[in-house]
Amino acid sequence: MRSHYKRIGDYVTQIKLKNTDGSISSLKGININKHFMPSVANINGTDLSKYRVVKKNQFAFNPMHVGRDEVLPISMLEDDEPIIVSPAYVVFVVKDEKELLPAYLMMWCRRSEFDRNAWFMTDNSVRGGFSWADFCDMELPVPSIEKQREIVREYNVVNDRIALNKKLTQKLEDTARTIYKHWFVDFEFPISKEYAESICKPALKGKPYKSSGGEMKYCGELEKDIPLDWSYGQFNTLVKIQSGYAFKSSDFTKTGLRKIIKIKNITPPSISLEESMFFDGEVTPNLSKYEVSFRDILISMTGSTANQMNSAVGQVGRYLLNFQSLMNQRVGKLTLLKDSISSEFCYQFISDIETHLELLAGSTGSANQANISPTQIESLKLVIPKTGLMSKYDRIAVPIVDRLALISQENSKLEALKTIINIRMSKA
Repeated sequence: MRSHYKRIGDYVTQIKLKNTDGSISSLKGININKHFMPSVANINGTDLSKYRVVKKNQFAFNPMHVGRDEVLPISMLEDDEPIIVSPAYVVFVVKDEKELLPAYLMMWCRRSEFDRNAWFMTDNSVRGGFSWADFCDMELPVPSIEKQREIVREYNVVNDRIALNKKLTQKLEDTARTIYKHWFVDFEFPISKEYAESICKPALKGKPYKSSGGEMKYCGELEKDIPLDWSYGQFNTLVKIQSGYAFKSSDFTKTGLRKIIKIKNITPPSISLEESMFFDGEVTPNLSKYEVSFRDILISMTGSTANQMNSAVGQVGRYLLNFQSLMNQRVGKLTLLKDSISSEFCYQFISDIETHLELLAGSTGSANQANISPTQIESLKLVIPKTGLMSKYDRIAVPIVDRLALISQENSKLEALKTIINIRMSKA
């Protein structure tokens, strides 16, 4: 054992406090990004007194499926209000915060090397279990408490900037979504000069279509009216879906000219290349169709039907990075059939919650491993507007996406900086 590396078990102790009086009802799970999230379990009629309590600065981890997912779902509670977690979870606390900062330990647990070591220590069961004893036997570098504070402070500065960017991203996404719904769901797009003049009402130019008396027609499939010159059809009239390539394990390298995008890299509303591996081989004509370009729309075609970030089937993200990449298997890419078709219109449709639920309803497999097919995506039904209106929407949406791209690229650099800070931990 390296001299500055210490056994984690020497600094932590397990807690088995149960929600005996049932006073805590906030049940949380932990996603693979190592954040607490509201549990999707149905707790109606469930005896919550058996669930484990987690308080501020305490940790919990799910010991199941580490072998399958190659990740230990672990998180530290930062909120003041206590929560409860499954009785199957392990809850623990740092013994002495003057020797080891909880935030420093959590930083270490977010490292990819930590997950690889945890995966290596799992048992041979189908679930790939990971025990409390296994966790305690893992090691981490423990520098002086002053050095720990310095590392945590640097990490938090970068993390806070990323969080701020994510809030700005959400506001921009909400703006684009609001316009999309106003135009293409509520049919309140601005009346064109040509249409206003064709009905001899030039004053209607720019007014909202439906509420200003724009001509409508009945759509039997939807059982409602839609704009007169719109149509109702399948998504395959706008796009085709290209599935990813089945790379072999030997194809993944630590360095190279191109990254390989896996399902876990689809982090709605964008694509993250954090911790993704490289492909250093030749891009043959056969491989070139799996290349991903700036603004491409990707969708996860395998995953859980539960609402877990980065592990759910049907998650959609835009590729807003300038780095050359290739799609791994079970990642799908939307390819527009015509230049006149709006990429943003297609993105808003495929990422809409109603579309997502429709895809889930038609998925095959189990709740933990559901699948959707290119045919299923292409067969989705939707109202198709005039291409001219889609072009107008693009003129508004594209500047928003350009701004999102700048934020995404900044966050990519910040994530790289976080990696550097994490590397410093091992040398502290």
